Amino acid sequence: MTTPACTVVVPTYNRSALLRHTLDSLCRQRLDGSDTFEVIVADDGSQDDTAQVVAGYRDRLDVRYFFQEDEGYRVAKARNIGIEHARADVCVFVDSGVILRSGALAAHLAAHRETPAPTAVVGYVLCFNEGNEDGEEITAALDFADPERSFAEFLAQGRWPDIREDYYDRYGEDLTVLTAPWLMWWTCNASAHTGLLREVGGFDEAYRSWGAEDVDLGYRLHTAGARFVLRRDATAIHVPHPKSYEENMRSAAGNYAYFAAKYDTPVAHLVVDHHFHEIEDILRSRGLADGEVTDRFGTEKRPIDLMNDTARTAGQPAGTGSEGDPTMTPPVLGVWTWKDREARRRAPRVLVFSPHPDDEVIACGGTIARFAAEGARVRVVFATDGAMSHSAVLGIHTDPTPAELRETRREEARSAAKAMGLDKDAALFLDYPDTALADHLPAFREDVLKVLREHRDVTHVYLPHEVRELNADHRLTGETVVSCLAELGLTPQLFRYVVWDERTEEEFGFVNRNPAAGRGEVTERLVSFDISAYTERKHAAFREHRTQVELYSARQTRPVVPLPFQERVFAARTEEFWVSEPAPGTDGGPAGGPGTEPATANGTESATASPAGTKE
Repeated sequence: MTTPACTVVVPTYNRSALLRHTLDSLCRQRLDGSDTFEVIVADDGSQDDTAQVVAGYRDRLDVRYFFQEDEGYRVAKARNIGIEHARADVCVFVDSGVILRSGALAAHLAAHRETPAPTAVVGYVLCFNEGNEDGEEITAALDFADPERSFAEFLAQGRWPDIREDYYDRYGEDLTVLTAPWLMWWTCNASAHTGLLREVGGFDEAYRSWGAEDVDLGYRLHTAGARFVLRRDATAIHVPHPKSYEENMRSAAGNYAYFAAKYDTPVAHLVVDHHFHEIEDILRSRGLADGEVTDRFGTEKRPIDLMNDTARTAGQPAGTGSEGDPTMTPPVLGVWTWKDREARRRAPRVLVFSPHPDDEVIACGGTIARFAAEGARVRVVFATDGAMSHSAVLGIHTDPTPAELRETRREEARSAAKAMGLDKDAALFLDYPDTALADHLPAFREDVLKVLREHRDVTHVYLPHEVRELNADHRLTGETVVSCLAELGLTPQLFRYVVWDERTEEEFGFVNRNPAAGRGEVTERLVSFDISAYTERKHAAFREHRTQVELYSARQTRPVVPLPFQERVFAARTEEFWVSEPAPGTDGGPAGGPGTEPATANGTESATASPAGTKE
């Protein structure tokens, strides 16, 4: 089977009539040379004749149809199905009811072939309207039998131009000189390299209503190094259909708020309250953009330009934290240098091994948030399912049952990962029985080996201390990881933490010990890292573990995590880790930049020193 040059991904829901227009236009595409394309229709639970309509085009198109049950608005997941099953190196996204001009796909492909750099193409869309204004007039003027004639007429007469024309008039059509070109990457007609789409995690499926899921993905493509290009010859007509501008804007407002909280960068916060066409100017005028203020950019000063925001405190320049340290606030456009893809490839690769869901936040939440903000690739590996928290600690065996807790705590861990700035897929669950890891060590060891083989390039590993931790699940997690690293000959920097010590046992009223056999003479020191700039993210992530920090069951008289313990977590402004001596460098935080030295570093202590006594 010939590999197609591009995969056209069309999400749809109960719009078979509009879908016909899109599929008809795909039948008319003219590609260069021997190029071919495939079509994936991703159905978000339609109850009309969409499946039959798609089947009717199989004699003219290389088309595949995927159906997911109707569980609400899930267009992000539908598009991800297309990315997952794409056979081509380029994915072109087109909405139902978008008619592509006959040379549109060829134009998309040409843009990707003009440079070896990863590219994100912004197609040109005629007749796009926000509230179905002019809908009847556009429909009457459209020649559905010969849309090529309509393309020629509309372009020649300047009728119903792309609503982004004001943006292009204001800033020009060279998107590579702009700080936030991803604001214009709309998936009614856009494309990107399939490999990069997969690498950045595809569409965020947390968007469950209209708006912003494409902007979110565009943001990540840009931070990952994609070059944004406008192609007017990749032209489309957006067929009018009933919609409510007011309802869409209400939906989008909530999604933009999620976007801002997710990335917590100056530009992300601007998206909430500002028209997309103004943001580039605001960035330049406030000194937040990469380019200079010129006659075109940043010359208009608005009140917002002079206001403090999350990137500034009174009297400090943009991009500084509470102590004026430029490394303590995420960069304006996110997590790594977006113009240097190689910089991302050199970013730290981090594995955090957590015995139970919530240990990752308690021990490393600020460190994880900082890594995420600075562009590191972070995965959190959960050894056990955490299902016995109520049964073992509180004696509550039903409401909730362990089986119910298992699923709930998994979702809490995913939500906590997002709160720390990670993608939802950053959490990996090995799902061994809570409180009983000792009974499954051979299988657990094989799973840890598998994880490490898949992450041989890991540079930093955070793990429970294999001697100082008292809880069996904790200690055995650390012991197994250290042993597997040695077996594979991997030598990342190791940062051992202590969550469960004698004080913790006393507060929880729970003991599950499996004493360490001891190890040879090892010299190590305790280092402490300032997480002040990331405590809000850590606290937000900790609160996501609701089953642990709240009265989750009607039968509870106290939370699983005792209140004094919680108070220490919320009060902490540092995180402490044991590192072996001599440590491979002095850097225990995100590597490669200023501000990563430990805030304090205790003197050298032997491995038999008393436990750190902290769960901070």
